Amino acid sequence: MAKIKTKFDSLVKLKKLKISEIEKEISKLNNKITQATQDLDDINKEISEFQLPNEGNFSLITQFKMMLNAMITQRVNKEKQINFLNNQKDILTKQLQEANLEYEKMKYLQAEEIKKYIKQLKEKEAKDIDEIALMLYKG
Repeated sequence: MAKIKTKFDSLVKLKKLKISEIEKEISKLNNKITQATQDLDDINKEISEFQLPNEGNFSLITQFKMMLNAMITQRVNKEKQINFLNNQKDILTKQLQEANLEYEKMKYLQAEEIKKYIKQLKEKEAKDIDEIALMLYKG
């Protein structure tokens, strides 16, 4: 049987495309979050392994403290980046839920349209059969 075309076909297709686009964006964000988390772990490891010298001139100790402060700043920035990415992911997840709901609505309307069309075809077929039976009876 041929596929029944409805006025909702293009809408269903567009809604499905929107879902795919949002899913791709979420996937990209997940990759960025994973990478940023790995970077944060690396920074934390560096900080935990970092040791200030116990001896040396003031300039050397100051230099080491500046390096430690730079790593701590890196960690704070990476944590902010991860929070930002997670917030973006939350926003996209909500958009995905809404897009899925819209897609399901359009699919439902499309299915109802198809049911209506099939019902009309069956009614027409029944009417045609009745006419043929009447013609055979009379004839």
